[in-house]
Amino acid sequence: MNYIEKQVYLEKLTEVCDFVNLASRYSCDVKVKSNSHVVDGKSILGILTLALWEPVTVSACGTDAHDFAAKLASFKPQ
Repeated sequence: MNYIEKQVYLEKLTEVCDFVNLASRYSCDVKVKSNSHVVDGKSILGILTLALWEPVTVSACGTDAHDFAAKLASFKPQ
């Protein structure tokens, strides 16, 4: 089982939609954390409840977690 954790920015609604669409293509379990709140990374509504003005932590666990992580480059903090 593979596990990854990365910091990303999801500041715009289009970025949230792109992120959820990307996460939904993979079978790994994706979680997004902001402060102490953790939500399903495949849920637009869940992600929109987070403090998106700061970077969030994305974690993925599963056989394709590393493949998913490789696609997160466009969401990385500057």
